Amino acid sequence: MNTILIPVYNDWKSLNKLLLKINSTSVPHLKNNILVVDDFSSIKPRINFKKIKKIKKIELLKLEQNVGSQKAIAVGLNYLNSIKRNFNFITVMDGDGEDNPLEIKSMINLAIKNKKSVIVSCRKDRKENFVIKLLYKIHLFLTFFLTGNWISFGNFSCFHYSNLKKILRDESIWLAYSAAVKKNANIKRTYAIRLKRFFGKTQVSFLFLILHSLKIITVFLKRVLLFSLIYITIIYLLSLKFSLIFYLVIISINILLMIIKIKNKTKNNLQYSIKKIK
Repeated sequence: MNTILIPVYNDWKSLNKLLLKINSTSVPHLKNNILVVDDFSSIKPRINFKKIKKIKKIELLKLEQNVGSQKAIAVGLNYLNSIKRNFNFITVMDGDGEDNPLEIKSMINLAIKNKKSVIVSCRKDRKENFVIKLLYKIHLFLTFFLTGNWISFGNFSCFHYSNLKKILRDESIWLAYSAAVKKNANIKRTYAIRLKRFFGKTQVSFLFLILHSLKIITVFLKRVLLFSLIYITIIYLLSLKFSLIFYLVIISINILLMIIKIKNKTKNNLQYSIKKIK
């Protein structure tokens, strides 16, 4: 059994189209359950399951406040960790159509062969506009510069249930799912083209992208502090003219990351309700 976790905020039209595509994707001897995490949508949930025959069960976890997709995923994973297990694999994916459901089959097959690893889908290409692509590249290089980690994957992933406790073992999961996976679990990369959204344009803002990038970096705060010390030492030894500015920038980044860490303490007391849809 494979449980697919999908965070949703208002975009029920895309979710219904995604469920139809998942329904047409089958893995021999492995059925799909769906856990939809409703991030306190202002639009009433509308899930059409009449044409969905191959999906065994659909559950709706409704949060009682809006917390964002990353914390929604964290709540969903903690819920799966708390219930009596009736599944072997967990797949996490976005509900807007950018994650290709046709990749699920190959990802599960990889997870079956690599039960001690989380299979992550890295993006070979992105269908967003130039600005979004540029910001993504800046995020990759900034993360690598400050942490030494190249995190070129997002939420789309698949893993054997035995990896769940590792992913949830500290507060990283409440900051950024991809960073928690990178920090706490072994990963095996696969590559896929990130598709266009089913409907409309992305609602992600410039500010959101910056904050999300900082949250990912915050997960590795200890490494950031170490790398910062190394960079400051190098600049000091080289006696470069811009050293003071560099010191101020590095110190400011570290202070900002500490503030983010303090403000994003564990939220495992978030209230929610569970409803069986199918």
